[in-house]
Amino acid sequence: MVHPFRAHRIALVTVSIVSAGCIDDPSTQAVESAIDGATYATIQDATTPSVAVDSNSEAVYVAYFRDDHDGSDGTLYVQRSDDGGATFGEPVRVNDKDGEALLAAQWSAPEMAVGPNGELYIVWYHADFSDPENFPWGEVTLRFARSTDGGATFSDAVNPAPADPRGEQSYPSILAAADNQVHIAYLNLDASLERDASGSPSVVRVVSSENGGLDWGDSVIADSGACQCCDTSMAWGPDNEFYVSSRSVFLDTAEEVTDEGRSEYHNAHHGQQVIRDITVYRTTDGGQGKVFTEPSRVGRDDWHMNGCPDAGPGMAFDGEGRLHIAWFTGSDEASNGPGFYYAQSDDKGDSFHSQVSIIALEDQWVPPTTQYLVTDARDNAWIVFVNSQGLRKAADYAETFAYEGQGTIHLAVVDSDGNVLRNGPFASGAITKHYPHTVSSDGRIAISWMEGDAVRVAVIDTV
Repeated sequence: MVHPFRAHRIALVTVSIVSAGCIDDPSTQAVESAIDGATYATIQDATTPSVAVDSNSEAVYVAYFRDDHDGSDGTLYVQRSDDGGATFGEPVRVNDKDGEALLAAQWSAPEMAVGPNGELYIVWYHADFSDPENFPWGEVTLRFARSTDGGATFSDAVNPAPADPRGEQSYPSILAAADNQVHIAYLNLDASLERDASGSPSVVRVVSSENGGLDWGDSVIADSGACQCCDTSMAWGPDNEFYVSSRSVFLDTAEEVTDEGRSEYHNAHHGQQVIRDITVYRTTDGGQGKVFTEPSRVGRDDWHMNGCPDAGPGMAFDGEGRLHIAWFTGSDEASNGPGFYYAQSDDKGDSFHSQVSIIALEDQWVPPTTQYLVTDARDNAWIVFVNSQGLRKAADYAETFAYEGQGTIHLAVVDSDGNVLRNGPFASGAITKHYPHTVSSDGRIAISWMEGDAVRVAVIDTV
């Protein structure tokens, strides 16, 4: 059964894109030169990828799911490149049990992180559909595995937070520290609770390990009100604390929505709408992952919506300690109306400035797309997402919620002063999914996305 909050609608739109820097500008030239020198690889018959970069060995990893047509209903694989993404080694299976990488249950990409000694950590989720009465969308649980030999083998998968309320553990992000701590942020939907103004009550939890994922403590709630299917994002700050960003729900803002007032942003499953805005919060216990600040709203867009747009934020710090963030909003109250935005903070996420409209939409449209944001050695922010203009609903959309047509991977680059150096398509083709996963490490940026039935990987050296 398809989760009702994961049903999206698209309307034909006209978009306006903010102008980019002059091509003769040295900063713009450096960005375009790096992009021109990108290395590309293709992995056939694969889906929902992510990437990781080891800053010590310079290895590039790609993870993805594949249907092996052996009755297992899907397998999670990792491949490693030691030549900057030009070639990748043989696929290595990650999930030790069949049925724990169901293709139909992968609502977001698996997440990877690299530890201080080259340990590779990976987290994804498993769905059990055996009890539809109590778990109508499946009981979804996290799976975590680790490799200590450069991705050649993986440990048996475990649920790092088995004591959580049963329902859904999904949309994780993962962070590794130099002292072997590993932290995972994720959404937790408690299926035992009655629906509230947001729909199914969800929170953001964080679970932590002090020994590289061998053992895990109890999870803690970092945000007590979360959008049910918008990805989480994590980043280490300059103050020995780590930061989490997600789309929060504000239950005290509930409004009734009528059929007459229902727009392309409103699904048909709920009669109320609440504000769903992007927030940032951080640890206050030296990065131990037990105590967090209250969520601080980024754009204060006041986006009232009664469904989840499946549009999480991207977030990263630069070398000067500035926090960069990118997000999507469908709110008319945003500074340039519905669209894709970028902003900075120099006070630990308490306030944001230098807001830039990357793409402004001129019609109502929910592009199901997570933003990805990384920074380079020049403190530029690289913002990556799928621009769904040109897509249309597939003939079997009512059953699959699938799109078809031509989409693009959009890449915007903004410098530390808020100047847009580059803003336009990076890749185009049969791009109908919304996972252009992006990471960076020591001047190397890796991007992975789906194009038709294949996974594409691009590696860009920025220095």
